[in-house]
Amino acid sequence: MDRFLTVKDLRISVKQEQKEQVIVNDVSFTLDKGQVLALIGESGSGKTTIALSLMGYAKPGCYISGGQVTLGNDSVLDADEATLRQWRGNRVAYIAQSAAAAFNPSKRLMDQVIESALLHGIDTKVNLKRRAVALFRDLALPHPETIGQRYPHEVSGGQLQRVMAAMALIAEPELVILDEPTTALDVTTQVEVLQVFRRVVKQLGVTAVYVSHDLAVVAQVADKIVVLNHGEIREDNSTDSILHHAQDPYT
Repeated sequence: MDRFLTVKDLRISVKQEQKEQVIVNDVSFTLDKGQVLALIGESGSGKTTIALSLMGYAKPGCYISGGQVTLGNDSVLDADEATLRQWRGNRVAYIAQSAAAAFNPSKRLMDQVIESALLHGIDTKVNLKRRAVALFRDLALPHPETIGQRYPHEVSGGQLQRVMAAMALIAEPELVILDEPTTALDVTTQVEVLQVFRRVVKQLGVTAVYVSHDLAVVAQVADKIVVLNHGEIREDNSTDSILHHAQDPYT
């Protein structure tokens, strides 16, 4: 397969009392095009911090202090802010934990799904709406032709999470980052949504990074797993190897 994502010797720091404190240290991993990689660890392990760095972004108070992040042949950390904004609009998509908080309650779902792609001039409104309906169908949403006319409060949490996936995929990104997107859902709905996510990601040939603290969840979506603890990698291997033949005591 084609290597798409390369992270090498990544270091992320914070300034405390005029001193540098490293919170992500010497993190390296690779991901082939079309694969799903999971960053897994307990709270504070650095998984979301690392995921955000793939877009050239650091949390407030943090900064990327070393290393390389490469998408295809392009260096993320060497790109200027204008280029990064463009990539975040159409090359890399981010799906966060709470779908409900991401939606404007006063606007119809369809308008919100196509809004960012329309602003970036990716396609016409007519074509984007057509693509959105196709994604609604792929994501197993009920009444895909008309669900876009509903408001956020008129659909369930699981449906809203899938609409958010459509919003992320509408621009046909190369990389999708899923940051614990099903945490707020009940277990049965989580399984349904994750199965749909994985099928659509594979169907579209999208490369994905999935952030989670839940190994059972990760087992359903990931080809590879990176186990993190206190900002360092403890293990990096295929999902099957991590689940059945873990090498590190922490794993």
